Amino acid sequence: MSRSPARALRAVLGVDEEILEQIPAERSRYTAMAGVILGTAFAAMVSMGIAIAFVRDGFPWQAVPIVVGWGLFVLAVDRWMMSSATTANARVRALRLLPRLLLALLVGLVVAEPLVLTVFGNEITEQSDRERKAELAALESDLLACNPVPGTDEEKTAPVGTPRCEQKRLVLAGASVDGKRAQIADLEKQAAGLNTVVQRDSKAYADIEAEARRECLGTSGPGLTGLRGQGPNCRRLRAQADEYRSDHRIPQNTKALADLRTRIEDLNRGVGVDADAFAEARKAAVAEKVSEARSRQATLGPLERMRMLGHLTDRNGYAQAGEWALRLFLILIDALPVLVKFLTGFTTYDEILSDRLRQRKHGELAVNKVLGGERALIAQLKQHSNDAQYRAVERRIQADGVRQLREVDAAIEREVDARADRLIGETPTLSFTVPAGSTGRRPENRPPTVVKPQRPPSQREPEDWSDRPRYGDRSAT
Repeated sequence: MSRSPARALRAVLGVDEEILEQIPAERSRYTAMAGVILGTAFAAMVSMGIAIAFVRDGFPWQAVPIVVGWGLFVLAVDRWMMSSATTANARVRALRLLPRLLLALLVGLVVAEPLVLTVFGNEITEQSDRERKAELAALESDLLACNPVPGTDEEKTAPVGTPRCEQKRLVLAGASVDGKRAQIADLEKQAAGLNTVVQRDSKAYADIEAEARRECLGTSGPGLTGLRGQGPNCRRLRAQADEYRSDHRIPQNTKALADLRTRIEDLNRGVGVDADAFAEARKAAVAEKVSEARSRQATLGPLERMRMLGHLTDRNGYAQAGEWALRLFLILIDALPVLVKFLTGFTTYDEILSDRLRQRKHGELAVNKVLGGERALIAQLKQHSNDAQYRAVERRIQADGVRQLREVDAAIEREVDARADRLIGETPTLSFTVPAGSTGRRPENRPPTVVKPQRPPSQREPEDWSDRPRYGDRSAT
């Protein structure tokens, strides 16, 4: 195998080619490992294809993506189990590989079963044919036994009321036979009762008639006169006989009994005709039921094949041994990647890979620590910036508040001054007389002196308004 195909094959395994460049002796080992997992993936694809063919009674081309996807899944699982890092400690390595081995055995069991069924396909088909024929024969026998022809000997021994016939009773057109037979039974019961009455009354009438005959013939005996002829006793006895015959309706009962027997005979002839129709209807219904059961047996699915294989191996120890030998072989083939990984031990490649992973881990941890410090510092700087912005906004808000308060104070002061001036202007003015010694005249064009009243000290304005405390000015306090 050239280097390029081998490298592509090892890529399936996920090995680090940079490490293998340093240890060329390990290449063939990992190339063989890659071939093993490809083989198990191919076996998984074949197994899935066979299983789908069993279910669909033939392989549909639409199932190709499913088969390929199953093979890729098995390949991914095997690659994960093969590419995982190992350790020099054999005990630790075994503990790590044990769960992977169990998983591989389970996957192998799923993959191996369709292949086992394929190997024993001919025997399974023969066993299925035998059991299906026996099943159909048993079904036909039960249907015939549970639906006997009325009026025949088989009806007497039919297991109609047993659990065997619970789901096998048929509704047939010949059910009128049952009605006729019930009618015949009722008529026979009536005829039996009427026959008893007719026989009893006929015997009593015959006894009275015989006694009257002896009396009329002059026969001697107990209760007889012994005189021949139509005497009083002869006429009395004949009248008693006629009266008994009339009171007990012997002629009518005899005729009714004959009619009942005639009806029974007619019904029995009808039962025979209906029994033939019942037998024909039963034959058609049984054939239909057997045909339905045969149609359900058309597809031999995976579960049915497994059941047939179980029946086959239960009666044949060699078949059972061969079945399990093949199944275990296929399971071990699928678990071979994990076994190879364990049996190869801690190789030079594993040692270098473990060391690189350890160094990379320490390096990544150090880098992560530095990045963590940088992120913490950035977070602190961001916090300081947020605090400075908050303080600046707070000062600006305070300054705006002070400015607004000063404007309000100035407006209030202007309003107070305006009202004070208005009050002063409304106050009456005072005139002063010229003191003695003056001319008593005021200079022309000179207005009289007006003296405004002074405000109380509490209402006087300060000379310098800038020194007056203002409302809300914190600096003044």
